[in-house]
Amino acid sequence: MSTSLLAAAAAASTPATGFLGVNWSSIAEVCIVTLVATVVIVTVFSVGLRLLSIGSPDDGGETATAGTLSSRPVGATLLGYLCVGVGGAAVLYGIYLVVPLFHQH
Repeated sequence: MSTSLLAAAAAASTPATGFLGVNWSSIAEVCIVTLVATVVIVTVFSVGLRLLSIGSPDDGGETATAGTLSSRPVGATLLGYLCVGVGGAAVLYGIYLVVPLFHQH
């Protein structure tokens, strides 16, 4: 290989750095992914809690004034538990990724 090809390959493998030697596009990408993941996890968990609250006296409507419990549909119960479980699993996986003690060999 010629020297110019080696120099071109070395230049291509060197990450581009911006102001203060920081790759700002990577930081922006991490911030955007973090924001989207946070919104998705909170939304899934909130939907699960809402599905599990169907039929409670605080649900609104006539049951709130009468104070009686109505039965929750089975589908809402299963989906509610699934959403809460997915939200909890996502939080536990995030903790696993952040704490290095969990993935040392």
